[in-house]
Amino acid sequence: MQTNIFFHRALGLAGLLTLLSACGGAPKSSSTSGADGGPMPTSRMTLYLTVESSEPNAVVVRANINDGKLFSTSYRLDGGDSLSACFVGVCRPMLDNDSIYTPDYVARFGYQPGVDYLVSLTRLNAENAPFSLVTLPPAFTIVTPANHQQVTDGDTVVVSWMPTGAPAKVDLIYSADCAFPSGPHSFSSGTLSDDSNADGQESVSIDDIVNFVRSSSTATITRCSIDVSVRHQHTGSVDPAFDHGIALGIVSRKVSLDYIPR
Repeated sequence: MQTNIFFHRALGLAGLLTLLSACGGAPKSSSTSGADGGPMPTSRMTLYLTVESSEPNAVVVRANINDGKLFSTSYRLDGGDSLSACFVGVCRPMLDNDSIYTPDYVARFGYQPGVDYLVSLTRLNAENAPFSLVTLPPAFTIVTPANHQQVTDGDTVVVSWMPTGAPAKVDLIYSADCAFPSGPHSFSSGTLSDDSNADGQESVSIDDIVNFVRSSSTATITRCSIDVSVRHQHTGSVDPAFDHGIALGIVSRKVSLDYIPR
């Protein structure tokens, strides 16, 4: 059953938090941005953690530490502060992605459902936060539609997958790249629906996706590449040393649709 929660110009949660972080300005030093040039207390930091498998046997552990404000500013770990991730006895340092505004710390592992992925913040001159935990839902496969199925105006596509993922939270998101006869492409992304009755299928309206692009341009769309992703999600736990945070375990699978206007 479809519960339509489509948002124009919407971003996924990770994208939204990244955008808000960018609005907050350049990152602060974790070791010198506290009182009197000392370390920022861990109790005033917020953790945003995702553990995501978007393809078989591959997991990306990604963490961002920020000040928790609406237009948040990230902390770049320095002065002996570091993040590490552990999975089935193997521990790896989480490496800075070198972003100017939103430094994320990343490690990669294999996939295994129901097993803890542990993320630890170690600090030289402030409180450690060693126990943020996330588990991943079971893997699944998108059954319909076929990848690169052609769609057009007025079409409704049934996206189905097995197994259903229950009791994990399940939602569908999209990204669209639309071309015009000339000029730049137009991009949009957002949330389509959630599988509130856990039946393993949702109906996706192509008009809902394409009409927003039409509303932002007087030119005629010539084609769109639309990616629909199904995400099964577990909520993990954030170490209590942090002020607060979010920890998500996500298994996602994607199907691409090729839009040609009538």
